[in-house]
Amino acid sequence: MVMNILYVLVFLFEMLISTIFFSNIVDKKKKLYVIVLLGSVIFEAGAFINIFLISAVWLNVILSLLANLIFSVLCFKIKTVKAFFYSLLLVLTSTFIELITVFLISSYSNLYITEYKTETILLVIEIIISKVLYFFIAMLLLRFTQKDNTITKIPTTFYIFPLITLVAVICFWYISLNQYLEFSNQIILGVVSVLLLLATLFVFFSFQSNAQKESKLLLLQQEQDKISTDITYYDILEKQNNNLRAYAHDAKNHLSAIKNLNTNPEIDTYISKMYERLTEYSKVSHSGNHTLDVVIDKYVAECDINNIAFEFDIKNNNLSGIENYDIVAILSNLLDNAVDAAKISKEKYIAVETDFRNDFSVIIVSNSCDISPNFNDSELPTTTKKHKPLHGFGLKSVKKTLKKYNGDIDFEYDDEKSCFIVTVFLEV
Repeated sequence: MVMNILYVLVFLFEMLISTIFFSNIVDKKKKLYVIVLLGSVIFEAGAFINIFLISAVWLNVILSLLANLIFSVLCFKIKTVKAFFYSLLLVLTSTFIELITVFLISSYSNLYITEYKTETILLVIEIIISKVLYFFIAMLLLRFTQKDNTITKIPTTFYIFPLITLVAVICFWYISLNQYLEFSNQIILGVVSVLLLLATLFVFFSFQSNAQKESKLLLLQQEQDKISTDITYYDILEKQNNNLRAYAHDAKNHLSAIKNLNTNPEIDTYISKMYERLTEYSKVSHSGNHTLDVVIDKYVAECDINNIAFEFDIKNNNLSGIENYDIVAILSNLLDNAVDAAKISKEKYIAVETDFRNDFSVIIVSNSCDISPNFNDSELPTTTKKHKPLHGFGLKSVKKTLKKYNGDIDFEYDDEKSCFIVTVFLEV
């Protein structure tokens, strides 16, 4: 009976450790409580196989590997190959630590390994010690695997918790080995050992959950602040453009009058060139949608500064069915990424097109891109900027905005043309 309970606890501990580990390296597919419930079912299936069918070390290793693999693929946004690698890493680490722990404790206690099955309290404490060590090393592995995937680091001070738990359980083991204890006291030490491990896991769970929520809120707030700043900037830019257009219009009239009064051919040529420049400046976006025109005008100017050829065709659809805030959120993020990629490419060009396809409004942004982008587990292009956790949130913001319009986004890379194409669909 005791062995059966221990099998259940061992697989439960491994599930909790795997949850913390995978949550720190990839995004979740489901809510945390759903992950824990589903993980419990998957891992405890392995425990029941050990209890009711066959119990062997090699079988435990295989079941743990399968449980980790299935659990990570079902509950987290991770590719199967990557999931297999990390599952194998965790299972090998757990198995190695458990074997080392058993051999060391057996040597010190002058007990054969098989004798633990008759020494209940020692068996419980041995399991707790090995799982605390496994948890501790799994958290240390996160120091290397989570570096580029999250801005939330587990503080070094948090590693005090598993260390204290380990020391306490080793003391329990020493007391049980060297002092005569009644069975009730042995049970108390065993329960306390289990509770200490669960408390340590709970501390990490709580920290991780709260830290990830705060990180997402911070990034979302930064994105909203950026969009609000963009809207304010566009309003100011539009006022300036209106004044400059009025000035350009008056200047063209004055130049026409001067040209008619002038008889010098050289002056006529000079005036004609000035007139062409003013006419060229006046050729801005006139879609009929104030916000869309200002956004396009802004990137026309930015691309001109960076020597990027910018083309746009928005006459078929001026996105009038989309709120101004959402137009800025979608186009600014897409065009910011396009400018960043075009700057470091050879051809240096960006093209924007809006149109209708069936019942959807479509936005297509194409830009030169010499390097084929990689995609993360959320099927979004990974950022190439430094401080990756602080970037790459723009496309997530776009996807979130698209949900409001039952929309979707598609990414395509043309190797022959070295062109990256983003197509956005909105049901408006």
